[in-house]
Amino acid sequence: MEDFPANSQIPECALKKQSDLMGWIVINNIFDPTKPKNEMKKLLLSAIVALGTLYSVNAQTIIYSQNFEASTTSLPGNMTLQTTSPVNGGWKFGNTYGANMNNYVATHTYCAFVDDWDNNAGAKACYDTLITNSMNCSAYPKVYIGLDYMFWNDDSHETGTIAVSTNGGATWTKAVTLTDGGSAWANGAIYDISALAGGQANVMVAFTYYNGDATTNTYVAVGMCVDNISIYAPANYDLSVATQNLPYLMQVGKPYTFSGTINNFGGTAITSMNMNYSVNGGPAQTQTISAISGFNGLTTYNWSMNTTPYTPASANVYNVKFWADNLNGSNADNNNANDTLTASFWAIDSVKVRQSIYEEFTGQSCVFCMIAAPNMDTVAVNNAASSNIVKYHVPIPARDFMYDVTTAPVNARTGYYGVSGAPDGYLNGTQVYPGADYGPPPTHYSSYTLQADNKIGSPMKIDITKATFDPTTDTFKVSATITSYAAFASGLKAHCVLTIDSMTYKYDLSMDDPQQEFAPPLGSSSSCCSYAGAPDRYFDYLLKYEHVVQAMLPSGSGTSLGAFTVGQSQTLNLSWKKNHPWGAYDKGAQHDSDLYDSSSSFHFVVFVQTNAAIPADGVPAHYVFQSANKQVSYTTGMEELSNGVYFEMYPNPTNNNTNINFTLQKDQNVNVEVYNMLGEKVYSANQGRMSTGQHVIEINGTNLQSGVYFVRFNTDNVTTTKKLVIQK
Repeated sequence: MEDFPANSQIPECALKKQSDLMGWIVINNIFDPTKPKNEMKKLLLSAIVALGTLYSVNAQTIIYSQNFEASTTSLPGNMTLQTTSPVNGGWKFGNTYGANMNNYVATHTYCAFVDDWDNNAGAKACYDTLITNSMNCSAYPKVYIGLDYMFWNDDSHETGTIAVSTNGGATWTKAVTLTDGGSAWANGAIYDISALAGGQANVMVAFTYYNGDATTNTYVAVGMCVDNISIYAPANYDLSVATQNLPYLMQVGKPYTFSGTINNFGGTAITSMNMNYSVNGGPAQTQTISAISGFNGLTTYNWSMNTTPYTPASANVYNVKFWADNLNGSNADNNNANDTLTASFWAIDSVKVRQSIYEEFTGQSCVFCMIAAPNMDTVAVNNAASSNIVKYHVPIPARDFMYDVTTAPVNARTGYYGVSGAPDGYLNGTQVYPGADYGPPPTHYSSYTLQADNKIGSPMKIDITKATFDPTTDTFKVSATITSYAAFASGLKAHCVLTIDSMTYKYDLSMDDPQQEFAPPLGSSSSCCSYAGAPDRYFDYLLKYEHVVQAMLPSGSGTSLGAFTVGQSQTLNLSWKKNHPWGAYDKGAQHDSDLYDSSSSFHFVVFVQTNAAIPADGVPAHYVFQSANKQVSYTTGMEELSNGVYFEMYPNPTNNNTNINFTLQKDQNVNVEVYNMLGEKVYSANQGRMSTGQHVIEINGTNLQSGVYFVRFNTDNVTTTKKLVIQK
């Protein structure tokens, strides 16, 4: 039953069906509600969706209010419990919940809550109602209700509603079906209940929680919370500028059009208004907007001051205040406390195109990482020219062989962002969830979020002038020039990440989703782990891992940069000698190269980040100003050796074996080694001591996969290296 269960003391037959009334809501820390709560332990998501501002009671007539701060742990005097479930204990009062609910739902001030998770051990269907005392709304044609609430529809069996009675509780009409926000509190939700309560003398409001499948009665849900309830008659005119659309960075001499959204918290529909802005306390610039339609109470209007653009004349920080007045002619706003929005803009002489960087924290044994992978790949392909990706592997919830060899730099970045779950991600330093194949949360890594962030531009440019790997010394080298077109104090950090483009394992090594978890024909769907019967399309994402961090130069802490003046450049010259294998495996004595294909290429990614916020410029902490990437090239050492030893390889490319033809000027020990693109030795042939003269040695490439290799030819005192291409 959608609204109320049949065993309710508010009988279903007494209810009148009505569509949900208009409401605004601000939701913080939205967790993915599509997964059961026991799986959410692996998921870290802290997205913010700003759809409005907190309601204000200034210049409004309060009809009823309750914040639970006086009663704290007991039923307030102006409320009653009409129904209380004996199964889950019904509505409780306090500022803490039971252990399970407390792990996921953020603490609040004292509130009313139902904790089904910790109390409904019998998994029975429950119904709980909390009701206000009667209130007289006869003098108020417009009536709004504002509140904070938490409602998590964990498995499609829960309903949270607000109902209104105008006859002392004899009959009830549903006014609002609460939005499923996962474990997040929806702070500052406002709904218009005028159609039910306006002009009525005997109004009661009920907060109802229903959980359970009424047929089977076999479900334990999460719960519901309400706090800071305010039922009030709104002011006639109450507009509040909510947002403006321009990024913080401006270019000197370029005109900009201000635009954004404005909220109507009042009870009167707005048909005309003046929009205004003032720069650094200067005179107001005004544009009249008329013929507005549909801008009723608790709606939002998109404004634009297209006839009054602003052009910054010089490099500076500009504080711009926005507000509306002359409402519907000459009417003043009745609540000046929330009228204005102030935004800071940073004007510089030259704004550069920005390449974004997305840092993902992922895991080899992480089911949600696997589910996010298709979205990650799609966005990466669609935005290859304008973005960079680095993936830090973490052992969440279980082992990850790539993490085992990159622990130090990965832990440094994990601690820097405070990462405690996977998958997690940061777009230019701001947390943005990686997404999911089954339907991502509202704010996630996408072409839209990436491109919108890049539109901001950058006050910096990064040129990577050198990116090399010398297999004879196992050494990577990178040089980069960072040029700033704005002045910065010292303290920015330059980070340099070495990534391997792809790691392809031969076997599924995930502990969260081994092969048997996949639907046939791949597996037997044994239901032993996290995702029984996983679609086969996911399986490849447990074998192939892209943009994997191999090292950070010089460390995960980066390089501290000095102060910049406008137009100044600073350089990085870094190197790293390969000091670990890839993907060490703990099963038997198999060699790493027998488990995965590592014949991939590398990239260096360099980015500049601020640790602390720069409030004067409107720059938040951890903000990434610019990034750049360059594929690593290889130094091959083909020059002729000083002692006259020289070798040729044929055929090259080859589909199998190749021959080395060389001449020795004197007796020497000869050894031939073959390395893959990761600098790992995959073949070795020690020829022992060979005599003066011409020789031919065959390299057996039967067990080598297609790819680029390096042949290292060693004699007693010299070494030279050449490239070998195998094409099968």
